[in-house]
Amino acid sequence: MPSTNSIVSRNTTDYAFNVGLNPTVNIGSNVLTFNSGVQATVRRDSESPVAMNQNLYRVFTYMSTSSFFNAVSVSGYVSRESGPFTESNLQSQTLSAAIDFRVGAPWGKTALVTGWGASKQQFSPVHFENYLTSSYLGIERRFGERLNVRAVAEDLRAWRVVGTNSGIAQNLRPAGIVDFTPNHKWDMQVSTAYSNNRSFHAYDAIQNGFSISYARPFRRKFHDDSGTVVLEYPIRFSAGVQQETFFNFAGGQNQQFKPYVRISLF
Repeated sequence: MPSTNSIVSRNTTDYAFNVGLNPTVNIGSNVLTFNSGVQATVRRDSESPVAMNQNLYRVFTYMSTSSFFNAVSVSGYVSRESGPFTESNLQSQTLSAAIDFRVGAPWGKTALVTGWGASKQQFSPVHFENYLTSSYLGIERRFGERLNVRAVAEDLRAWRVVGTNSGIAQNLRPAGIVDFTPNHKWDMQVSTAYSNNRSFHAYDAIQNGFSISYARPFRRKFHDDSGTVVLEYPIRFSAGVQQETFFNFAGGQNQQFKPYVRISLF
């Protein structure tokens, strides 16, 4: 909290339930793939229930394309999320969207990557609004079939309106990702980023991350009139650690580590 020069602790658990459809649309020789659906989230916080406990409803659509003219591929999303807080007379509504472009031949080793995104969050019946825009530009380079390197520079802008007061902030964030895939089962990723807050340097930070994942297919025999077919369902195990350092922050602990484990079924 910049106004009090302190870190506020949260202990939040989200229970999410969703259902969706994945239609595919052909435009000539190009393919557009959609992932659309609805999601319900039950959010509970043991340390700050008044500020965090909320029931949310979300409608979303994600989209990706093949490479148009073997030169440009596009991906993006749009979502709307709203819901009441359970411990106070407040309701939030968030509308967000983003679009990303990859400029380069699909078989090429080097590509230009760029994109833009925005988010608007409103609270009612109080007059409280948050706005965020993000734009980035970078280069992606493949070294053979196993190693991929990506470097981007991102410009983040945020506005906040509280009653009749408002404020603006800007963050310049260079970042890099190295992705190494030794074979079709294993994947390792290393990332780093530097956040430079243009007007409030107490919250400048360095963020580093490392993750490793392993995919193992689950095989099952399916019998039909044509005979026996062996089906494979992918199961992926992932683990990693994220580290963040606020090197200019003097209001308490300025470094934190976040280990995580993830299991993806089918």
